[in-house]
Amino acid sequence: MTRAAHLIVTGGTGYIGAALVARALREGRTVTLLGRRPGPVGTHHVTWALGDRFPAHIPGQQAALVHLAHDWQASGQDSIAATARLFDGARTAGIATRVFISSQSAREHALNRYGRLKWATEQRIGDATSLRVGLVYGGTLTAMYGLLAKLATLPLLPMIEPHRTVQPIHLDEVVDGILAAADGQAGGVRALAGPQQVAFGDVLRLLARQYRGRRLPIIPVPLSLALFACDMTARLPLIPTVDRERVLGLAGTEPIDSAADLAALGVAVRPMGERLAREPAGRRALLAEGRAFLRHAGIAPTPALLRRYARAWPEGAIARPRLPLRWCEPLGSDTPLGRRLRVAARIAEASAPGEAALAAGSRIARLARLAAHGAYDALCLPLRLVLGRA
Repeated sequence: MTRAAHLIVTGGTGYIGAALVARALREGRTVTLLGRRPGPVGTHHVTWALGDRFPAHIPGQQAALVHLAHDWQASGQDSIAATARLFDGARTAGIATRVFISSQSAREHALNRYGRLKWATEQRIGDATSLRVGLVYGGTLTAMYGLLAKLATLPLLPMIEPHRTVQPIHLDEVVDGILAAADGQAGGVRALAGPQQVAFGDVLRLLARQYRGRRLPIIPVPLSLALFACDMTARLPLIPTVDRERVLGLAGTEPIDSAADLAALGVAVRPMGERLAREPAGRRALLAEGRAFLRHAGIAPTPALLRRYARAWPEGAIARPRLPLRWCEPLGSDTPLGRRLRVAARIAEASAPGEAALAAGSRIARLARLAAHGAYDALCLPLRLVLGRA
């Protein structure tokens, strides 16, 4: 295996491409972007559009081509021919490793046009490496991931086949796989998707819980109604626009066995929930939860206390309380919410501000506060019986 010291990338400013370019630069690789717009500082830019030939002046020694660009407006045959022209030119220029970013939906008879195009392109560039990428999440809230995050904010989500499975893979893990393929670690058609099949409805529920601290009710709807709703989202303001192609892609998704290909590429995929907890939005949700619980414990949530709370729950947030916690505190400490409240109370009591608050005032004043606290809890008890066990 020879490390690709020079990456030549199309689509390098997109969702996956930008992450790939940033990692390659951090690793000290030379990066040339083929496209209409220049990339970040440190990259070389060559003006190019899908359909153009491979720039002959780019040296092919220790170089690899990674093709991410896709023209949604081009006809099917034009798109296939353009990719073939690019790969043929790269081969002529002496670039031995050529990587095509395909899709898990790539099949000859896929429901969506995108999947059929990806499959046909794979056949045309058979001597290259094709990576069939699963459902990508993480990083900036753009592309499909950004759309899913927006859908997770809805109060109610109509959805086709919420039990249909997808294979989530984090953006960083996708970049790991692309770089391994560019280095020649594995060739042919490879599955770059999570090894675990997860119901798509559960993916959206996880996003809603991690980023919004709430449950997401999902209503199953037939495909025809979902496609009609897609058309409506393109006409109505203030709601996320959902592309028919994406809905058809989901409806036609079939599981793929990715374990062997991930091993060949050297990619270790971690559970989605664990990864989301470490995303910026997931961290913010966990800190907001800790802030609410520490305030409930009677302590101002300092940065140090919030960090201690976050370290206690690596799996991320489970709640974003909208009611005063005094009114919905769970009676049982063995519930998930109860355990978190108990940990927050212990953190508060073990802190210097907590000790000062508990010791403040005379003995009579402390007893009065304790009595008032007990009376308040007695008043809240009926509502807690209703809300606390939900």
